[in-house]
Amino acid sequence: MIRKILKAYKVTGGRMDQHFLVDARTLDRIVDAAELTKDDVVLEIGGGIGNLSERIARQAGMLYIIEKDPKMVDVLTHRLLESSDGAFPGNAPGGFGFKNVVIIPGDVMETDLSAVPFNKIVANLPYSISSDVTFRILEQKFDMAVLMYQYEFAKRLEASAGSKDYGRLSVHAQYRAKAEILFDVPKSFFEPAPEVDSAVIRLIPGPAGYEVRDVPYFLRVTQALFSQRRKKVKNTLINNRMMIGIPELKEILSDLCPEDITESEIIAMMDKRPEELPPEKIAFLAGFLYDKREERKNDKAQ
Repeated sequence: MIRKILKAYKVTGGRMDQHFLVDARTLDRIVDAAELTKDDVVLEIGGGIGNLSERIARQAGMLYIIEKDPKMVDVLTHRLLESSDGAFPGNAPGGFGFKNVVIIPGDVMETDLSAVPFNKIVANLPYSISSDVTFRILEQKFDMAVLMYQYEFAKRLEASAGSKDYGRLSVHAQYRAKAEILFDVPKSFFEPAPEVDSAVIRLIPGPAGYEVRDVPYFLRVTQALFSQRRKKVKNTLINNRMMIGIPELKEILSDLCPEDITESEIIAMMDKRPEELPPEKIAFLAGFLYDKREERKNDKAQ
């Protein structure tokens, strides 16, 4: 059925990072995972031909679709918004005439998401901008997101400290939300098939369970640490001292006192590698460095 839609609208994919999910059971599983009701307002990023959209629209109260490709905007408009008395190429399924669907033409990275009143996100994200879109999404307020990613990217989102997949993405995402891989999706389920398998992941926003003194600084320290993930924490911090705003960091770390409770914890981290530090330890380290940076600023101001 879905391949019939692609053929009818002469959609081949392969451009603008388009790989269309054609397995109907997987599409149903994605929507089921979102636990939609008529009280939900859903944001879909990249509606494509509407094979996921039509399922969402039947169950949600409202659906907003952001679609960058003008051709796909036309297909979505034709299939989802127009009534069944319209002419549909090759008798392709469509003409649903949904009254609860709004199509927003444009790039998700340039769209003001705060102006869209969604509480859930359901999407097969463009893989080439997965990281950027994920960080953008995590800045918004929502109840749940069910998203498809490349399998390796999904593993990085839910990875724990000490694993080979753990890194900056893991720390940043898990500070904002709980990430859980729900199921894998083989590449053969797409048209055209991508080079790698995919996975569907669920994000549930919530408090991190640890204190972050200053969020932008915490994110900057995390970025600095994982820029050289195989080096020891001490060397990585010193090499990136300008990024974290403490030119005198080498001297500060050399003067740490093992008898001081806080500084003894910092000392214990210095011989580890960044990938060994769980998010709460990185937050603790970032808080310590933030205080040192502010002390230096105050000293210079006096």
